[in-house]
Amino acid sequence: MRLVAAEGAILEEIIDATFPIWNEGLTRDGYARWNAAQMRTAWGKDHLHRFALLDDRGRWVASAKRYLWPMRLDGVDGTMCGFGAVFTRPEERGRGYAGVIINQLIDRAREEGAVVAGLFSEIGDVFYQRLGFVTVPLDEVDLQVAHKAGAPAMLVRSGEERDLPALAAMHATRSSGVRFALRRDPSVINYALSKKRQLAGFGHGAGPRAERQTEFFVAEEGSSAVAYVVLTVNAGGCTLEEAGDRDPAGARLGAILQVLVAREPSRPAPLIRAWWPPALPAPPQVRLVNRIPARDIFMLRPIAKVGIPTRSEEVFYWRSDYF
Repeated sequence: MRLVAAEGAILEEIIDATFPIWNEGLTRDGYARWNAAQMRTAWGKDHLHRFALLDDRGRWVASAKRYLWPMRLDGVDGTMCGFGAVFTRPEERGRGYAGVIINQLIDRAREEGAVVAGLFSEIGDVFYQRLGFVTVPLDEVDLQVAHKAGAPAMLVRSGEERDLPALAAMHATRSSGVRFALRRDPSVINYALSKKRQLAGFGHGAGPRAERQTEFFVAEEGSSAVAYVVLTVNAGGCTLEEAGDRDPAGARLGAILQVLVAREPSRPAPLIRAWWPPALPAPPQVRLVNRIPARDIFMLRPIAKVGIPTRSEEVFYWRSDYF
């Protein structure tokens, strides 16, 4: 069986087939444009590709997105081969094609230097366990932000591209003590922001399910960002996509959240959900409650001689980097 880049007519058929599953509330056109836009970003064009598996007749039978994520595992910098949108044509299921395309892409990634493969499973863990993947726990929590009487004193502004190096530095510092984390340089962070903003933009006018907005705020000292937060807001509440604070106590991050919650004082505080890395202390203004395993199952498979973390305390991962 042959592995090819998914382009032209094959890509259009794959978009048609996967649209009912992963459309995020977008129209068919919006879904196609959103996928294409991710691959045109500065990071995506070099690190994200969609592949198709062809049978002996040249007909595609399975497809998958492949990412090459910079990461650090047990103190060593490396690359994770990430998989998304793994899909087999309905009439071809039960023949092992999903495993074939994953293994072929892993072989290719190993030749390119990847040491681990990763994915988020929406179908439980049993199928991918058979392919050698191990579940890596992530924690999901609710954020309860303490109400602050009077006008908040923290000055908060919209984040900008010039802030990204400072965000990357915060991430590197806060994640340095765990076994597994992405190496989030400015290009990776910009990709994550662009993906969220594009989703909101392509969903405008597509219906209630697609109505969402991405908010990026920073606090600064001088001209440098010293704390930040990225939120996705929709009718169901807020998702904290990622956050950071140069101060280990996180007080400025907590103050940013207080400012944002206080924007509509007549309304109840919004529900804020987050994947919160256990290695990151909660800000003094925030209580982390209802801690549960993340609903999205994160799994890793070694493709070199490396160990896989088995506790959430060993992992530093933000919802922004879901793939």
